[in-house]
Amino acid sequence: MIDIYLFLIYSVALIGVMLVAELAYRFLHMPTEWSRKIAHVGAGITALTYPKYIDNHWIVLALTLSFTLILFISKKLKLFPSIFAVERKSSGELFFVWSTWLLFLLYITTGNKIYYYLPFAIVVFADPAAALIGQSFPIKHYTIKGHQKSLGGSITFFIFSLFLTLFIIPAIDLDSIKTILFAIFFSIILTMVEAFSFRGVDNISIPLVAIILLKLYFGFL
Repeated sequence: MIDIYLFLIYSVALIGVMLVAELAYRFLHMPTEWSRKIAHVGAGITALTYPKYIDNHWIVLALTLSFTLILFISKKLKLFPSIFAVERKSSGELFFVWSTWLLFLLYITTGNKIYYYLPFAIVVFADPAAALIGQSFPIKHYTIKGHQKSLGGSITFFIFSLFLTLFIIPAIDLDSIKTILFAIFFSIILTMVEAFSFRGVDNISIPLVAIILLKLYFGFL
């Protein structure tokens, strides 16, 4: 019964985030890229609370399947232009939803919350910050496989990733050269992954690469 309540509470919360983004788009005439980021960050912050209240990955899987269906139908029927009315082709919202469950499953399997919190926090905060700052303050553009990127966005992504890594890794000792060097290396690699990921693939490629690097890091400790 508790599992059903949790599923319903989180379903309402996530739908509420989508509605807030839609209202901002329709009544505040917010650009779609910004309303998408509201939905992205809002849903991400909601999902970051999963480990605190949920101990069963089936609940997260049920949420994932439900919102995959909702997003698929909404995209086909053009119900949420605040999320889907973008010129570029992107399946980022679906990758985002599924990366949540994959990271949560890994956390449940290993018992190590950092495998959930750090990769997902980078997707939730660093990725949209890089996109918005890169668009608002395009310091210098560069092109990878026909896709335009911004140096300002990449720098922003690196800074956010570095800060989150140093903040989230447990029992961190800022005097530890090993930890600081890992955080820098980790952030550089993920910044490169973000630069080479297109059409929303970064919502899944960043967590997967982050998990590999974290596994290697903890394996050598």
